[in-house]
Amino acid sequence: MCPWDCEFCCVDAVKVYKSNENIYLIEEGLKTKRKINGQKTNGNDFEHLYKSGITPNIFDKALLDRQSKGLELTYTEKIQVLKNILPHSCEIDFAGGDPLICFENFLVIREASKLFGKENISITTTGASVSRYKLEDIASVIGKFDFTFDEPITYIANNRPNGYNKSNLLLATKFALLNVSTKAQIPIHSGNLSIENIELIYKTLADSGIKEILLMRTFPVGRGMNNYLTNWFVNKDELKKAINKFRELEKKYIGPKIRLQCALKHLDGNTNENPCDLVRESFGINPNGILLTSIWATNANGNPLDDNFVIGNLSKIPMSSLINEKLIKQYENRLNENYGHCKIFAFMFSKEKTFDSIFSNNDPIYKDNKSD
Repeated sequence: MCPWDCEFCCVDAVKVYKSNENIYLIEEGLKTKRKINGQKTNGNDFEHLYKSGITPNIFDKALLDRQSKGLELTYTEKIQVLKNILPHSCEIDFAGGDPLICFENFLVIREASKLFGKENISITTTGASVSRYKLEDIASVIGKFDFTFDEPITYIANNRPNGYNKSNLLLATKFALLNVSTKAQIPIHSGNLSIENIELIYKTLADSGIKEILLMRTFPVGRGMNNYLTNWFVNKDELKKAINKFRELEKKYIGPKIRLQCALKHLDGNTNENPCDLVRESFGINPNGILLTSIWATNANGNPLDDNFVIGNLSKIPMSSLINEKLIKQYENRLNENYGHCKIFAFMFSKEKTFDSIFSNNDPIYKDNKSD
């Protein structure tokens, strides 16, 4: 669920809005509009919300409709996912869409905080979803607040809906005042490549007390994958120029601290180990509870990018069993074959989409202009 409709959403978040008494869900790459009756609900369906004193809103009702169709996990199934991760300890980031737009997800985050420790829980959310919460309640169950801030708020947005970045930053500054660690995620794209835009973005974050910036690539997955090359692709030289400018500003302002996403680290050429953290350090879990070898392994309709990225159903099978699957061993044995290359980019830029493609040297910013 999401109140926004970003064209290059890295999943395929469902936009929801209300007109008269009806609720509309915009799904399947924003190409399908579906109407549900916003008045017809069963009180038992929202028992977990009513116990918290919450009246269901349009997003809660839209989620219930998708859950009834098997398109997303139920509340009970989400809790089971957490239990199935145990006894492993890990860091968990709840992202979306907008994870806080539906109240039941806050209940899940709160349970995760109890099970894994507040310091191991982060959320990546937007500023549009928190009016129904006390920020202190959220701050009490998370260790870090992550948010996207990728275009200057003083300009008309280029690649985001108007108000997106501004509302995200406003929320981040409020969490910073509550002593929650904050991190701005900046996918590099046409809206922030210019030196002028980079300077505006960095200074705004510095003035707002944000502690950390994660520079990222814009991925050829999710809703934006079909027109990635024409609209969102950034080449190696452009990426390096942008990164160098951010680092120059980091020295000038002495913060926020710049970090590079794993898919960019190899540009530096001084990493001691393969920077790709897929399987070695991280996994993804999608809205159906499917454990993926990478959270970026999502296609244009929000489903797994390919079966070769699917490990199993974490809402039904314990993590301890899934990580012993044959597929995991196959990954572990081959992780260094395309050292430095992002496995998602390698797969997407291969002519044939096979298991071998994941380990090919086809990441466009690292390959030597040879085809596979």
